[in-house]
Amino acid sequence: MRTKLALFFGPLAGMALMVATDPLLAAASAQQNLADSKLTRDGIDLFYTIVGTSGDYVLVLSGGPGEDIRSMQGIADELGKKYRCIMWEQRGTGRSKLSRYDSSTINLNAYIEDIEALRKHLQIEKFIVAGNSWGMILGLAYAGTYPEAVRAVITLGSGPITYEYLGAFADNQSTRLWPSEIDIRDFWRDPVREAANFDRANFERLRAATSAYFFDRKKALAMAMELDPKDYNFRVPPAFIKAEGKYDIRPKLRTITASVLLLQGRQDLAGEANICEAHSLIANSKLAFIDKCGHMPWLEQPERTWKIVNDFLTRLPD
Repeated sequence: MRTKLALFFGPLAGMALMVATDPLLAAASAQQNLADSKLTRDGIDLFYTIVGTSGDYVLVLSGGPGEDIRSMQGIADELGKKYRCIMWEQRGTGRSKLSRYDSSTINLNAYIEDIEALRKHLQIEKFIVAGNSWGMILGLAYAGTYPEAVRAVITLGSGPITYEYLGAFADNQSTRLWPSEIDIRDFWRDPVREAANFDRANFERLRAATSAYFFDRKKALAMAMELDPKDYNFRVPPAFIKAEGKYDIRPKLRTITASVLLLQGRQDLAGEANICEAHSLIANSKLAFIDKCGHMPWLEQPERTWKIVNDFLTRLPD
């Protein structure tokens, strides 16, 4: 089995994802692909692939922002057994290239309107949305902006719902790293070193911080060796923070009408205050924790994760 880890973090903190892939699973996924296409909005080609051939549409949102959708293949493989999973290549990721990265191309509203354009393009009445980390932020923001377009939201590992919680995320990361890992991270934070090779510096900081995202440190260290810099666009996070500043999606959470599952590991870097506040603001939400689990519950505790998710989905109103 070849193991692949996709992990990404922004300028202040990390929003991480990973996926273990098996050649047989990859082949099965290829056979399930119903569509591999694109739509164009504001002159930007936005690509997607659909995994699964029947059932409701599930929009799958990767983390970052700026992380390749391949990091979510494990989620599509599981949910694609009963649903049609849209592997959405968000602007600035995968094949959805941008000519520039500034507030005109990277901002929350642009991401939200891309999703709405996709829904209309595919003539879908309502999505089920599944996201991790930044994908949670985007999915909930979309559900609050277009409440009639979303049947349900599933979040697997939390993204900070405000800029202040992003700061807490960063603090939690620092407390979990060993001194040697902090030394490596700080080495690649040097402005001269970063200016000389921006992508390399960001990637090495990412790799040094990997262990903070897991409960199982041995698994984290093994996965860190499989990181691939091609899976990340490091220009996206700073552009997003510059555009949105001290962002706060809490007003959008109050307008969500869909059923929402907020699933989080007890050792998630996002902390429990963040997800508990989201739960308090979303009228029809269910909060579930998984013990001995970090930022990616479907990887560290897959059996428990999919039991909770499937129980939630089977109870959705028609």
